Amino acid sequence: MNVLLSAYACMPNSGSEPGNGWNWAMHLAERGIKVTVLTRREGRDEIEAYRRAHPNENLAFGYVSVPTKLFKPGTGMHYALWQMFAVGVARSLNRQCRFDLAHHVTYTSIHVPTQLWRLGIPTVFGPVGGGQTAPASMLEYFGSSRRAEERRTLLTKALPFSPLHRRWLGKMTAVLAANEDTMQLIRAMGRSDVRLQFDNGVGADYLTQEPKSFRLNTPVVRLIWVGRILPRKALPMALDALAKVQHDWTLTIVGNGLAEATVRQMIAERGLSDRVHWAGRRLSWEEVRAAYLEHDVLLFTSLRETSGVQLLEAMAVGLPVITLDLHGARDVVPEEAGIKVPVTTPVEVVCGLANAVDRFASMSVGQKNAMSRASWDFARTSTWASRAAKAETLYAELVERET
Repeated sequence: MNVLLSAYACMPNSGSEPGNGWNWAMHLAERGIKVTVLTRREGRDEIEAYRRAHPNENLAFGYVSVPTKLFKPGTGMHYALWQMFAVGVARSLNRQCRFDLAHHVTYTSIHVPTQLWRLGIPTVFGPVGGGQTAPASMLEYFGSSRRAEERRTLLTKALPFSPLHRRWLGKMTAVLAANEDTMQLIRAMGRSDVRLQFDNGVGADYLTQEPKSFRLNTPVVRLIWVGRILPRKALPMALDALAKVQHDWTLTIVGNGLAEATVRQMIAERGLSDRVHWAGRRLSWEEVRAAYLEHDVLLFTSLRETSGVQLLEAMAVGLPVITLDLHGARDVVPEEAGIKVPVTTPVEVVCGLANAVDRFASMSVGQKNAMSRASWDFARTSTWASRAAKAETLYAELVERET
């Protein structure tokens, strides 16, 4: 089978969206599928260096340029323009080697659907997210970004009334939703046949050989918070909650996105400088995994998230999860693998998170080990190899339907 994979974000040895694009490409190619990846020209040098060091006859790349410097790569407008110019490059590639199918995997945004259906071949869109919106009651944690978040919410809720989006989705052969919120939105946009499939995976080499073993009831709970420090990730809310925890704890923050002085002040003004560690720099893939292994539980506080690759990464090494009962975290984390805090008011959520940490601290070794086992067992069902196998089955189904 010859597949055109649309991956705006795609980079070797990366996490988040670039890692998703790369893993889709590599694992489909490993199954013997001929994969041509359509991606940004900005990543060409790094990708080609990797290809020279790791030749793979099933993997090729087509690079798309956006002929303007007005919009920074990675921004919404740059992505929207990239989608337009990608069609021309895709048509040229399709003339050279006829593709059986096109599959768009990154960005996972329902707001800007792929236009590759214009090639006239079966097209898979997703798993796609973006249908989730931040709870209105929690917008105070967005600070100066509150207005922008409110505009995004209005735009998202208006999508079912957009004739262009309804038309574009109707042109897709298959649409996959990464969470329940997005699935319901896509149904409201006229695609009742949308399928639910999480958008993240882990490599077999990322999984630990066994779950985490809590051998002693240690007095200090070692928490880890992972992600870019963006308003929607709600790090200040996490710190507010930890200030109320009764048991001893420490927190490691893994991620950047704000000026160092801002983050240090955020920690200091809550009186937590002696318990919170932040490296102040972006860590490598290997460093992040090592950090998970040194901790007891992942604290995940995002107020708007498609699914959160951190959740799966943490569960892959057997970490239990304390999270909000919201969006992708609500769908992805098994009930036995963590503690989910209902999202109501800011005061109640902060108290709920603090109580969840205290509850975890009070658990027996056996209870913590059972939670770790549930996390690890779920992660083993969510490998990139299994994602690629399911995709190949879907491809065969769609191509056969077209013949």
